[in-house]
Amino acid sequence: MNTTRHRYNFLAWVITCLLLIPVAANSSDFISLADREKVLIAQGEIIVREIETATKNGRTFEAIGIINAPRSIVLQVLSEYEKYPEFMPNVNQIEIVGQEHNESIVNYILSLPLGKKKKYRLKLIVTKPESHSSLIEWQLQKWDELKTEETIRDTSGFWRLEEKTESRTLVLYHVYTDPGPIPFGLGWIVDVLSKNSVPETLLQTKARSEEITRNNASRPEIIKHRK
Repeated sequence: MNTTRHRYNFLAWVITCLLLIPVAANSSDFISLADREKVLIAQGEIIVREIETATKNGRTFEAIGIINAPRSIVLQVLSEYEKYPEFMPNVNQIEIVGQEHNESIVNYILSLPLGKKKKYRLKLIVTKPESHSSLIEWQLQKWDELKTEETIRDTSGFWRLEEKTESRTLVLYHVYTDPGPIPFGLGWIVDVLSKNSVPETLLQTKARSEEITRNNASRPEIIKHRK
């Protein structure tokens, strides 16, 4: 009787472990959505979340939505940093400082309302480019030539791309921004650099990715080459 019970307990333990392993291994590859968010995204909405950052001075926002384009196209759009001024909000100029394998050092020059400009340097890393989920992460780097008022105090974040079908990609844009000291009367800069730009950045990425996809659909040789 005891032997049978021990065997049963052992088998139950093994089955439980087997079920948990893939969940643990892939949990970071899935964008978590509440039921209401799933409904809105299925309707074509872009949802925006503010993430609490109690230990930092800046603000963190996320925008999530479906892009009707293959993951490879979205990844291409987001990793061609030199083309950001063509579609990214407020990005006036991009300078590629260096690139090696999947890492890039990039200078950003932003044009803001009232003639204001901000400059900063990021290190961007592309990971998992061949799996069902791609990731582009970035962190602020030192740019010694800049004065405090020319730059921002800190920023970091990531793009996560999840392939839902061959032509649909679920995209999460997550960004933390601390603009640093803001002169009196210029508090709007905080929103321009964070709250307002987050959904617009995803919308512009969506528009560009879907345009490329439509153009490629009329040129079968491009699709064949990509595969």
